Amino acid sequence: MQIGAKTPPADRIPTLSVGTTVPTTSGSWSRSTAREVPISELQQKFGWQDGSWQADLLKAADAASPVSSRQGNGSVSAAEVERYLQQPDDARFLTSTALQQERSALDQQLAGGAKSVDVDAFDSGWQDAVAKRADLISGDGNGKLSRAELDSYFRDLKGGKVQGSQWVPDQKSAMFQSKVAESAGELDPLRPAGSDSGVSLLKEYMRLSVDASKNVPKFVSYMLSAADIQETPVEVDRDNSSFQKDPELGRAGASASDYDGTGLDRGHMKPAEDSPTQEAMDESHLMSNIAPQQPNLNRQAWRTLEAAVNDMVATTGGKAHIITGNLYLDAQGKPLPADAIDTIGANTRRIAVPTHQFKTVLLELPNGNLSMFAYLVPNLKDAPTKKDDILPWLEGTRTSVDRIEELLGQDLYAQLPKSVQEKLEGDTSARMAFRDASQYESASLLWRREREREGSPGA
Repeated sequence: MQIGAKTPPADRIPTLSVGTTVPTTSGSWSRSTAREVPISELQQKFGWQDGSWQADLLKAADAASPVSSRQGNGSVSAAEVERYLQQPDDARFLTSTALQQERSALDQQLAGGAKSVDVDAFDSGWQDAVAKRADLISGDGNGKLSRAELDSYFRDLKGGKVQGSQWVPDQKSAMFQSKVAESAGELDPLRPAGSDSGVSLLKEYMRLSVDASKNVPKFVSYMLSAADIQETPVEVDRDNSSFQKDPELGRAGASASDYDGTGLDRGHMKPAEDSPTQEAMDESHLMSNIAPQQPNLNRQAWRTLEAAVNDMVATTGGKAHIITGNLYLDAQGKPLPADAIDTIGANTRRIAVPTHQFKTVLLELPNGNLSMFAYLVPNLKDAPTKKDDILPWLEGTRTSVDRIEELLGQDLYAQLPKSVQEKLEGDTSARMAFRDASQYESASLLWRREREREGSPGA
C-alpha cells in the first residue's frame, strides 16, 4: 500500500466471515519442550550479545522451564519461550496479550465499584508482579493499583521508559519464537516446509523469502493479533517511515527509485497498517517487503482485502498467521517461463512484475478453533475501484490453501496435524462480507471493540 493512502472509515471496511472451523487442543502450533538449542548458539547465530533483550529473554525462559531438569541448563526451546511469555512471573517481558490479560484482570477486580485493589489480589503471581511494578513505578506506591496507574505504567512500558521491563508485541514475540524453532529444527506457522530457492531474511516482525532473480519477495509471513491491534501506540504513523533498501541484500537489492516512472505502485506484502510499533512500521518499508502492484489494485481491492483481514482479527479477538506472496502465471494458471515475465527497473537490475498476488491466513480464535482461507488476486491494471464491484471481484479470487501450496511448491502450514490440514486447506467457505459481529464466534473477553485512540488504554 502506498504512503498517503487513506484507511476507509470503520463502518465502511468490509470484513471476512469465518468459514469452517476445526477444534484443536494446542491451537496453531503444538510446540515441543524437548526441541532445545544452546543459548550460546542462538546468540552467535543472530548476534544477540550478552545484555541484549534477546539474550536476557532466552535466559529467563531457560530458568523458568516447566521441566525441572532443564531449568538453567543453558539451552532453550520455543515452547519454553512461549510458556515464559504466557506466565512472566518476573514481569520483565510483557507481550500485548499479557497487557490485555492484566487489564482484564484489573477490570474484574474493579467491577464492584472499587477505585483500586491490593497489588497482591490477582489470581496469578505474574499479575501480582505487574501490579506491584505499576504501583511503584507509575503510581503512588501505596500497595494498591488503580486503572489510571496501570494505564500510565503500560504507556511508559511501551515507550521504553520502564527500566528492567520491556514490551514485546505479540508480532515480535512470534518472530522471536520462529527463530528459536528453526534453530532447533522445529516447524512453525511462519516458515513453510519444503524446498525454497529464495533468500531467507529473518526480521524482528516478519520473515521473508526473496527471489533474487526477480528482486521481489517470494513470500512474506508474520503474525497479527487482536491484542497488538489494540495496544498499538497512537504515535505509530506510516508518514514517519520511508522506503529503504534492505541492508541485508546490499547493492543487489531493489531500490525505491527502481519503481520511478513505471506507473506501478510499491505494494507492501506485509501491510504497513499491521505494524504494532514504529520499528515495525519502518521494517515494513524495506524494499524486500515490496512488490510491483497496479495502482487500482494496490489502492483499492488489495487494500480492501488487507483491511478485511485486520478487521477479522480484531473482531474475533484472535490471532492470524499470514503468508503473502507473488506468482507469475499464464492464462491457464500455469507458471510462466522466465522470458515471458514482464519486468521494470533501470540498468541491469530488473524487477519482475507478478501476474498474481496471494494471501493465506491461518486464524486461531479465542476458543482455540482454527480456520483458514486464501485469495489469489490478479495484478490487473483495470482492477475494480468501487466498493460494490470490489467485493464480488475479490469473492471470485477466493481459492484454497492447497492451490497456493501447489503453485508455490511448499507446505505453508506444515506444523498442523495432517488431519487438521486436510479439513482446512481445501476449504473455500470463508467469504467477503460487511462487518456483522453475528458472523463470528465469540470474541475474546480481552478485546475491547471500541478503539478511541486518544486517552485509550492502547494509546
